[in-house]
Amino acid sequence: MIIIVVLMAFLTMSFYVIDSYQSSVSTSNYVQSVYGKVQALYIADAGFNLAKYILDNDDQSVDSLQDKWTLPFNYSQNNIKVSISIYDENRYINLNLAGDPGYGKIVDNLFKNLMISPEKERNLLVWLGRQEGTLQTGYPVKKAQMDSLYELVLIGFKDEDLNGKLVGKDFYPGLIGTSTVYTNGKININTAPLWVLKSLDERIDDNLAQKIIEKRSKEPFKQTKDLVLVNGFTFDMLYKIQNYIDVKSDIFHVVVSVGVGSTELKVDYVYDRVGKRIIYKEIF
Repeated sequence: MIIIVVLMAFLTMSFYVIDSYQSSVSTSNYVQSVYGKVQALYIADAGFNLAKYILDNDDQSVDSLQDKWTLPFNYSQNNIKVSISIYDENRYINLNLAGDPGYGKIVDNLFKNLMISPEKERNLLVWLGRQEGTLQTGYPVKKAQMDSLYELVLIGFKDEDLNGKLVGKDFYPGLIGTSTVYTNGKININTAPLWVLKSLDERIDDNLAQKIIEKRSKEPFKQTKDLVLVNGFTFDMLYKIQNYIDVKSDIFHVVVSVGVGSTELKVDYVYDRVGKRIIYKEIF
């Protein structure tokens, strides 16, 4: 009987010792995790400051895909890894300007080119307060400009609308890779992707858009009127879109990915180079 009591007491003490040890290990791991995230955040901010320095000291009269800021930056030493990518938001179409006279036609063209239903565009206009109506999503209508493209999910846009879809053998990119909510609406013809160029005017087809891309790859456009140097691009096209295009960019998206040991972190910054301020920041 005494042996049984002693054994029970030993097992009970062992349980508390093991539980205490596990709690200590758990606490230690938690502290290390928090420390790793704090360290990663400091490194991410340092990475952004490096990107900011590059952008601020770049020739700001013309921005093209040949500029240094377009090159990805990767750094690795010991247990730290850093990756920095920069792209300009002015390559994209601003959905907050849907329904505007003139510019709204560009948004219309984008939705048609990406094969997104007119009903989705109507929902966007309702959300922005440009058109009366209600949504079937259960969310109250914002009646204000979007702060992020991910608000489109609240409006009823699906993953294929945002990230693209296959129709037969053809791939149609989504709004994430063609649109923005941060710019003043000016679209940089030196950096705009093919689907954005096609949306500037319904007369710009795949062939003409590709010619624009080939022309700028040899030498960036120094002024918007240089578009007429592209075979097939007319003065009438230029006149129609001249108020919505540019050869430089003001708003840039900086993505900094950091790894510190087992801790991984990604931070998105949207930087206004003219105002020299961060207008959006999100940590993943």
